Amino acid sequence: MTLMDFLINYVDADVAFATTPADYIELDLTNDYLIWSATLPDGMTHEPESDELNENATIISDSAAVTIAKCLLMDYSHDVGGAIYTHLVKGMGENKQYVYCFSFDNITAMIPRLEAWDDDNHNSSDKHVLGEGTPANSFVKAVKTTQALPGASWAGTAIAGVANYVELDTAALSGAKDLYANIKIVIPSAYDTPAVETFILTTRFTYF
Repeated sequence: MTLMDFLINYVDADVAFATTPADYIELDLTNDYLIWSATLPDGMTHEPESDELNENATIISDSAAVTIAKCLLMDYSHDVGGAIYTHLVKGMGENKQYVYCFSFDNITAMIPRLEAWDDDNHNSSDKHVLGEGTPANSFVKAVKTTQALPGASWAGTAIAGVANYVELDTAALSGAKDLYANIKIVIPSAYDTPAVETFILTTRFTYF
């Protein structure tokens, strides 16, 4: 069996997990989740409530696409500094390599890949954030950074459903390895339907 841990960098996105594991927090995939927000603060001592999420939402522009400024980990399972629940993901959307880490402990039979779905049934991608059924219109953009920086103006691949995904390496894994990606959410200009939505990021892989 091959297992994977999903981690975020909350200290320095120029430093790999293997170099400084303390820079990373592993997500409890049952309880923890990610929040994309314009101004929600780092280091909150309570779980953000719906009115706080709304007050810190991204404003849609009539003239240009808008990248949501922040991604924060809502963290039930890891205590840093005492009862702190939100941690800013360092380097999200920037030209940074070590942002989201997918740490595998063994070989895989396929190249691990990153997908986005409406929910954990993994059978639809119809929400606004995922392109309303048109995967190429997904707001969720991802880029593999396992081997290199993504570039100063990286656009990424719109990920949604089974057709649009990002492979996290160049080949199936021959042993334990840390893979990396950067992920951002870009709202198209003049998008006419404000919404608060949840979606699922999935790492798909098979093993022998």
